[in-house]
Amino acid sequence: MDQTRRILPLAALVGAAVLASRHAAGCDAEAMEAHLTAVCDGALEPARLALEAALPHATPEERLAMQRALTIANGTCTTGDPVAGARIAANLARFAGRIEGRAGVAPLALDTLG
Repeated sequence: MDQTRRILPLAALVGAAVLASRHAAGCDAEAMEAHLTAVCDGALEPARLALEAALPHATPEERLAMQRALTIANGTCTTGDPVAGARIAANLARFAGRIEGRAGVAPLALDTLG
């Protein structure tokens, strides 16, 4: 349930990006690409923060997986694919939550999630 509440703002952000991209269909392609990259980066930022918090509790294999996934996610943002970037961001946030849960780290209070 808590993870659903964490992902809902991310889903809303992706939905807004899709609506904005439809509205901007007649705009300059480079400007639209830059905007989508910014939206994707915005979706990834909370996942990056969650991974940083989970990093001290991660195994070496998990750290490698985090780095690899972040590299892929950054690449999707650079290519302007916000849906793929948001999907990876959600998966990274879930992964960080599992690591912290296994370590017994207390979850964030709900009032700090939005």
